[in-house]
Amino acid sequence: MPSRTVSKAIAILQQFTLDEPQLGVSELSRRLGFTRSTVHRLLASLRQGGLIEQNLSSHKYHLGRAAVELGYTAMYSHPLLVAALPYLYFLSEQVGETVYLGERRGHEVATVLHVLSPSSREHMQWYNRLPLHSTSSGKVLLAHSEDSELAALLEQGLPRYTEHTVTDPVALREDLHRIREQGFATAFEEYKLGANAIAVPVLDREGTVVAALTVLGPAYTLTREKAIASFERMKAISREITIKLAAPSD
Repeated sequence: MPSRTVSKAIAILQQFTLDEPQLGVSELSRRLGFTRSTVHRLLASLRQGGLIEQNLSSHKYHLGRAAVELGYTAMYSHPLLVAALPYLYFLSEQVGETVYLGERRGHEVATVLHVLSPSSREHMQWYNRLPLHSTSSGKVLLAHSEDSELAALLEQGLPRYTEHTVTDPVALREDLHRIREQGFATAFEEYKLGANAIAVPVLDREGTVVAALTVLGPAYTLTREKAIASFERMKAISREITIKLAAPSD
């Protein structure tokens, strides 16, 4: 396929998220600015490869089994994810909350690994893409980004998600400076009411921040005090992941 066609096919695949796992032709056409015939043609090709499947009841499309297989292959081929996964399970058991690993994707955080809380009382609603300025993982990544990247984000504006969201650029810059000094970021009901989180940076062998390790939980279990008390344990786990990344592969 020509590169433009491949780019369009990739754009279609990227529209499917945990929040919107099924989409129709009209929705895809409207979002991407492609004609309906173009969307139909691309979906047909993706269906042949098993990357897309169609719900015969709703006639909408969703990611196919081949996409799942590729996802698992990518997960277990990526050094960071392979190194981090057992530590995420360990940390989740230790703190009794959901734990996830986030990487930056433009002006968002992509949650590339997650382990749900071992508690059956409540599972936090899951998001595979999160804003930078109102989440602990996003603020950790933003705190260690270039000034030009922060400026670009501020130019777009800082949407308010709850009454606690920081939307003032000066206040956000101060928050990011504090995060760099203290080594962690918190978000207490800044993205979603009733949800608290704390995150620490994860470094590669060169000392570059490549991800954010986050503990997420309901505000009534992951209190401010519990979140702050988790910092030292999280920092130690982050260090272990870095050591694992630096170790020679078998």
